[in-house]
Amino acid sequence: MNKPILDHVLQFGTYRNSGKRRIGAMLRSNRFALLGAILFAILIPELLHPLIARTYPWVAIFTPREPELYVSTLALLGAHVGLRKIGILPLVDNKVLVLPSFLVSYALAMLFMTFAWGGFGHYHLATSFTIGGAWYYFVAMLRARTIFPRLAYVGEMLLDNELLSARIEWVALRQPRLPHDVLGIVFDSEQDQSPAWERFFSRAVLRNIPVYDIAHLREMALGRVRLRTRPELVFGQLLPSQPYLRIKRIVDTIVAIPAIIIVIPIMAMSVLLIRLESPGPALYRQRRVGYQGRIFSCYKLRSMRSDGSGPAFTQADDPRITRVGRIIRKWHIDELPQLFNIVKGDMSWIGPRPEALALARAYQREIPYYAYRHSVRPGISGWAAVHQGNVALTEAATLKLEYDFYYIKFFSIWLDFLIVLMTLRTIVTRFGAR
Repeated sequence: MNKPILDHVLQFGTYRNSGKRRIGAMLRSNRFALLGAILFAILIPELLHPLIARTYPWVAIFTPREPELYVSTLALLGAHVGLRKIGILPLVDNKVLVLPSFLVSYALAMLFMTFAWGGFGHYHLATSFTIGGAWYYFVAMLRARTIFPRLAYVGEMLLDNELLSARIEWVALRQPRLPHDVLGIVFDSEQDQSPAWERFFSRAVLRNIPVYDIAHLREMALGRVRLRTRPELVFGQLLPSQPYLRIKRIVDTIVAIPAIIIVIPIMAMSVLLIRLESPGPALYRQRRVGYQGRIFSCYKLRSMRSDGSGPAFTQADDPRITRVGRIIRKWHIDELPQLFNIVKGDMSWIGPRPEALALARAYQREIPYYAYRHSVRPGISGWAAVHQGNVALTEAATLKLEYDFYYIKFFSIWLDFLIVLMTLRTIVTRFGAR
């Protein structure tokens, strides 16, 4: 099974009207997006700058410096690569990714020019950022409105509501004949296939029509890995990248130390308000299960009454939450002390949320293979957190575990970056805050 081909199919798809195939192929092409950006955001502004400067004298102050043209081009290429890598991930709205990707790439470009040349020009950085961002947003909007994958499925494969609601056009195959205008064929590996269908799959592959197992396609379309009877066959061969785990640990520490300095005033003010409203310590420790099943003390600002009793998890409209507690929970300020957990190595910025010891033991009794989620460091935010929020019931925890398994299986810098962007959206919309 070829994952990059599947990513391409799910991201770009095809046109329902065969007469528009050429237009669809052009819109699907990453070369078209990149060449259009270079033309409109780099070359044309470079050619027009002298004319515009003569017509509008104030534009002359934005005279480009010699290295600025090349650095702007590299920044545009960086934004393009970021959009391409993140855009193939599931549950992604490419239009939303354009601005963050450009901001990160161009911020790095300006830092590079500041340290390398003691400063940077404004003309090409401004024009390529503005025009390039608008161009990629326009392309993403056209793709979202007109392009979607058309896939054929074999046998009595059950298409549930989640797959039917995905942006996929499904075509049923009743006979082993190669279909027209489909980007892939999907089958269920759990069902026995007749020799005729096996030969059909071979002919399809020889004609460059990829064949996918429904389980893998479901993962890429929904962003979850379903629990199987033998998950070790999958996770035992796809352990998280050890080099990236080490690099991530270094980056976590480098980012956490200055972040602590920045948020100390916010934490100090929160501690004062917590102590003024209700008795008890403002900071509390909770035993949680972390990396490789180790138990650690997770730090949080107290958002509940210290004398309250109730379940180990937070309920909707929980009466134990104080007025200050509701505010710091709404904006996730109560999580800020976990920056110290990151510095200690107990946690990461991104990863499965660490569960309280009592809940983790209960889930492990009820949910098979729960311990697999401990193969990476727990995080302040994670793939499950940005999609599901806080959960406590076993059924919801099972769904959360499927999100966690997806994160572990496709553990990468691009998935982490996507989670960072979605976490910022979560903070603004306050999704998942109780």
